[in-house]
Amino acid sequence: MVMIVSPEKYRNKTILKEAIKKGENVLVEDPSIFNPRVFMIKEMRLGEVITVTNHPKRSYFVKIQRKVDGTFKVE
Repeated sequence: MVMIVSPEKYRNKTILKEAIKKGENVLVEDPSIFNPRVFMIKEMRLGEVITVTNHPKRSYFVKIQRKVDGTFKVE
């Protein structure tokens, strides 16, 4: 399921990647009809991987992984 980040705050992939690299705690919304949730990326489980987009534009997609050491890998 693709999750959502603020299109106003993270206008492009580079801005989102830099924010995470600087340690910003990005707000993510999971619009799932089965298990909807709103969370900060620092609440992700170790090893969890999510894909986010800037809904409703959907002009970019970013994969965020919380590695077992607690750091983030952003692609």
